[in-house]
Amino acid sequence: MTITEQVQETVEQADLVNKVQSILDFLITETSELEDEREHAVKTNQPVYHQAINNNIKQIYVTTSTLLAIRNDIESMHDDIQRHINKEKSASVQSANSTDNA
Repeated sequence: MTITEQVQETVEQADLVNKVQSILDFLITETSELEDEREHAVKTNQPVYHQAINNNIKQIYVTTSTLLAIRNDIESMHDDIQRHINKEKSASVQSANSTDNA
């Protein structure tokens, strides 16, 4: 097993994409609930409560955006690792072929 394949296995075992996605799913649920509460705060004329909810929604937005960027980086890293593995395999096959031809 090559070093690159070991790295790939380690990354896959960490399952980072699914962990990040779980947090994103939770935040989406929280945002939905906050939007319902914000609507109630507007209807009952509670501006302080409304503003606090808006602040929470903004914080969730920033957190969600950051997690999406992390998820994209992880997916890109997976693609890079796979590309390196394919290069190593190709180089290994070429090396074996050149040895056989000698």
